Amino acid sequence: MFPCPSSRPAPRASRLTLALAAAGLSTTTMPPVHAQQAWAGDALAPAAALTQVVVKATVEKKKLGDSVSGGALGRRSELDTPFSTKAVSSDEIEDRLATSIAEVLKYDASVTAISPSVGTHPATIAMRGLRIDDLNGYKIDGLANINRGTEMPLEMFESIEVLKGLSGFMYGFGSPGGIVNYVSKRPTTERSFSAAVGYQQGGAIKEHVDMDGRVGEDASVGYRLNLVHEDGGVAEDDGSINRNAAGLNLDWHVTPDLALSYDALYQRRRTVGGTDIITSPQFTLPAPLRGDTHLNSAGAGNNVEFDLGTLGLLYQLAPDWRANVSYRTSDSTRVYKKDQYYLTSDSGNYRDRATSELHGYHFKQWQASVEGNAVTGALRHQIVAGAMTQELTSVSSVVTPKPTIGTGNLYAPTLFSVTNVNYSGGTYEDGKTTQDALFASDTVQLPGGWSALAGLRYTRFKDVAYTTANAVSASYPANKTTPTLALMYKPAADTTFYGSYVEALEQASNAPTNTANANQTFAPLKSKQAEAGVKTERAGWNASAALFRIERGAQYTNAANVYVADGQTRYQGLEFNTVVQAAKNLSIEGGLLLLDATLQDAAPAVTGKRAVGAPKRQASLQMTWRPVALPGLALHAGTQYLGQLAMDAANVHTLSSYALFDAGLNYRSRIGGKMVSLRANITNAGNRKYWTFYQENYLNVGAPRTASVNLRIDF
Repeated sequence: MFPCPSSRPAPRASRLTLALAAAGLSTTTMPPVHAQQAWAGDALAPAAALTQVVVKATVEKKKLGDSVSGGALGRRSELDTPFSTKAVSSDEIEDRLATSIAEVLKYDASVTAISPSVGTHPATIAMRGLRIDDLNGYKIDGLANINRGTEMPLEMFESIEVLKGLSGFMYGFGSPGGIVNYVSKRPTTERSFSAAVGYQQGGAIKEHVDMDGRVGEDASVGYRLNLVHEDGGVAEDDGSINRNAAGLNLDWHVTPDLALSYDALYQRRRTVGGTDIITSPQFTLPAPLRGDTHLNSAGAGNNVEFDLGTLGLLYQLAPDWRANVSYRTSDSTRVYKKDQYYLTSDSGNYRDRATSELHGYHFKQWQASVEGNAVTGALRHQIVAGAMTQELTSVSSVVTPKPTIGTGNLYAPTLFSVTNVNYSGGTYEDGKTTQDALFASDTVQLPGGWSALAGLRYTRFKDVAYTTANAVSASYPANKTTPTLALMYKPAADTTFYGSYVEALEQASNAPTNTANANQTFAPLKSKQAEAGVKTERAGWNASAALFRIERGAQYTNAANVYVADGQTRYQGLEFNTVVQAAKNLSIEGGLLLLDATLQDAAPAVTGKRAVGAPKRQASLQMTWRPVALPGLALHAGTQYLGQLAMDAANVHTLSSYALFDAGLNYRSRIGGKMVSLRANITNAGNRKYWTFYQENYLNVGAPRTASVNLRIDF
């Protein structure tokens, strides 16, 4: 029997032992049962097949031939996915000592970091100029995950995958910017143990222990255990971090045709930092502050407790057919106190409004699917069909004080105390969102290297908001069938040309707290996307390019400071990414995004204006050099460029462009029979002062120069 979820976020202390987290080394075996939708040549891979562990002396980039999650499309290689995709391996995440999802994806030119990792809304990124939905845009092993208010512990994951653009058929509701999928590390075929210790500028020290192996008759049971502790100051916003993460990943091959998996994840993460700077079109945009400027009041901070559990069953129905059933439940509670600096003059004066608030989320999801191969005459089919149901219940503090606690100036901040600013009155259920869906897709192999994909997803959606008296304040039902159509042509096995069309719905944003109708909810937004692209994987290089056009219902703040849903936003652009092995010991990775994003058919004052938060251009470049004379050493350097972007719907303010530079090294050597890895990295090496855009008229201080080191031993 599957466990019965509670109706409210449960106390977490007792869950720590149940939610020990899985992380690990560099190679995996079978993906979790609930995520196994991988094609192996013409037939599905056997359910119990395990790949062999391979220890590599150097780190390789993810290849286009590697599989990525396509939601209802199953797992397919990037090369065979008719959408723009990106995957970053755990090796690269470790080598760059990335501590946030924004750091992981920084060298994809379509991705923009739009919040500090120590603030109250971390892990927030935009793709193609569109902010990713934190209730529907982040997945773990292809299933939904509520990612509001916390960074996922990166130590737990084998890779991070990105599917850019609309994902309505593949995943249901979500931002048209794209989907981020965290792929868990799995038990390997050999027993292993590693320990690591790291230091981040500001004083934070991290310890990380990982172990995995297989036990039982015929090694039928696999486990992966990961424990992480981090504590101390960080350079960003002169803040701090304290987190404990733990998890466990299990798989059991009950028979050659039946496999079960259980994944659990727990994290408690406390941070200080990330004060919001709220601008106004009537005042001049302020000059950027140093990244380590202290703005937070005493007692401010963000405290998030998160746990997730997933049960999966995989059954091989026939050599070419298998069935998956998954159940997931998750609880997250976020308690925070934060400062918001509302600008009141051209010289940087502000009033400091403090907030104390609690938000809790309880989530559960069932999903079942069948997939397989079939032949009708001369046509070969890859078929996926299934059903999904999920429910999200959210709770909030009844009384959420937002007092103005004082005034100051950005360039000589006045620090206050928010110790006595506390939410009160208990909590109430402020909203419930339900989704029920049926989906099916067929990829037909046609003669001459052609293939066609057709998919349909029917979704029954309902979003209900409640008052503190448990009365319905708003209700937005939606029943929608969203299609996905694609045509692919492979002139050779290593190259794919494609064209695709997708429609989707997304949950609308609530009105920001600085607007006259703060926290108002809106009906779901409709969007559609057309994309044409090419992907190729050659012996010494790979590349992908895509032309896309997205049309989406618009939301913006009008001249009366009212947040409205009105008109359409059109995003059209060119996206290019490549990895080149320029020499035997030199690899180069680069990307470019050219974007034209404008408001259409909205109020006269904003129609034709650039969409808020969408840069005109982005670019990235990173290089890795492995000196022949020093085996085991790799030096890397990179830069990312973000072009100008509009701060408000009327385009009164434009945020300036900036470029950041990073550098680092990693050294691997066998010492005393143990593999020892030493890593060092520095981000924003020039200590550039810059603003990051969060949402309309909201700024955060950009991260300062930050150095970090890490030592790991594989026993």
